[in-house]
Amino acid sequence: MTTTDPDWLKRTKDEDRELRAFVRFAPDLPAEKPAIRLGVKDIIDVAGLPTECGSQICEGQVPAATAPCVAMLEKGGVTVVGKTVTTEYATTKPGPTRNPLNHAHSPGGSSSGSAAGVGSGALDWALGTQTAGSVIRPAAFCGIVGFLPTAGRIPRGGVRIMSPTLDRVGLFARDVAGIEAMLKCFPAWAPDTLPDRPLRIAMLPAEVWEGADAATRSVIEGMAEAIRAAGDTVIDLPDAAPFLEMMAAQKVVMGYEILRSLSWELETHADLLSDELREFCEASRGITDLAYAEALETADRFRLMALRLFGEIDAIMGPASAQFPPEGLSWTGDPFVNRIWSLSKLPAIALPSAAAESGLKGSVQLNSGSGQDARLCAIAARYAPLAAAIRPG
Repeated sequence: MTTTDPDWLKRTKDEDRELRAFVRFAPDLPAEKPAIRLGVKDIIDVAGLPTECGSQICEGQVPAATAPCVAMLEKGGVTVVGKTVTTEYATTKPGPTRNPLNHAHSPGGSSSGSAAGVGSGALDWALGTQTAGSVIRPAAFCGIVGFLPTAGRIPRGGVRIMSPTLDRVGLFARDVAGIEAMLKCFPAWAPDTLPDRPLRIAMLPAEVWEGADAATRSVIEGMAEAIRAAGDTVIDLPDAAPFLEMMAAQKVVMGYEILRSLSWELETHADLLSDELREFCEASRGITDLAYAEALETADRFRLMALRLFGEIDAIMGPASAQFPPEGLSWTGDPFVNRIWSLSKLPAIALPSAAAESGLKGSVQLNSGSGQDARLCAIAARYAPLAAAIRPG
């Protein structure tokens, strides 16, 4: 199915000269605008299109097969419009993409092109990945919905994996309905309904997100008030320690595993890696095997705690990012509390607020228990209009 808009591709390419969300466009795109336009982060394979990972080392590397996560969406009727910008190996060095809400600000990373493409309207849906905060934060910065599923729900074949423990394929759409439509393309998806009672929403302990900026705090506090006004219950989680421990443990796991994932590149093409990435890897050499094992044990303890906790509550709410998008393109922002949920393997969703005077938006993050992806989408659908009505202070 297509829609009548014969100039869609020219307009998209013209607009992208400034936005720079795409690495390249797919060949032989239809003259008429596809019903669903998909962007694919350039660490995910699409047959016939290079997978270059934001690095000179991978230039011109064309995969023979399409990643299953892309093929499943194609079977559901989407058209791959092109590959979207990623930071270098989905790590630290920013790409050229601008924020669609305000071009003077960062779109976030590492899935910057995917989020910006959806936020600008050039794409309907997009695929990204998250190791620390690379789905939820760019979704927050670009004013769209980002979804990180329970680990294992979306297959990772054909994806350049930097951290086997942490990396997950995530989804971008302009609304929760779009996220649910994407999830229907993957195996074992069944929608869920909300219980016939007030929901119980727990606030991420204040100590965990005390570093958030004033505008972000106003959005989260406004959301808590809106949830209470809607008749649901908001409770405070008193113990910050498990969450703070997870933030620290995620850094250990990420550094340890990325260093090993890039061992060939460091040995053979170190001169083609950015200074930022080389420095990150050099600092990671100090992470011991024991520290890595202890970090994994921290995650195991947290998941057991979460299993009990989500038997008593419906979701945890907190900020999707530490701050509104920083000005300039030299920094993609702090992964902040996203680190917790990346290591936990639990699902997460980001819901945008109304726009501030700058055009930028805040974002609320909701998390649920393992395998409760459909329930989280149902909760998000209920709360998305509340978030969208909150104007950052």
